[in-house]
Amino acid sequence: MNPKYIPYSVISSLVVLEVLSIATANSLRPWAVLFHDSLALKIVGWYLALQLILSLIAYLIIKLVIPDKDCPVCNRDLKSFIPVYGNLVMCNECSTWFHKNCRISKGNQCPVCFPALAEDIPLDFTSNLPHSTPKNDGV
Repeated sequence: MNPKYIPYSVISSLVVLEVLSIATANSLRPWAVLFHDSLALKIVGWYLALQLILSLIAYLIIKLVIPDKDCPVCNRDLKSFIPVYGNLVMCNECSTWFHKNCRISKGNQCPVCFPALAEDIPLDFTSNLPHSTPKNDGV
């Protein structure tokens, strides 16, 4: 889940639960939908409640657990660049956070635990191809 959309998910779940509770259960309490007589309304209500709870947990994890640091591989902010570089993964040995794609680019090895891998990998894929030299016709 993209972190910038988590607040929208929380707000939309609350709004839809509130509208359903007012329209069907004649109550201002959003949880009144969860205990309504209609099975379909219960299913929709519990789905929205579960979505709300999971969105709040994701928001708390992103705000409290993941540090406000840069990825040691790409040197970009961990939280802001999740949509670009993938979800966050943590090294089990040194507890350093990385973007998933950044960690894969280093051969799935931690550049903090294995500093020899921290060197920049050249991105010249044409070095093994045969080179043709331009002909100089004496001009």
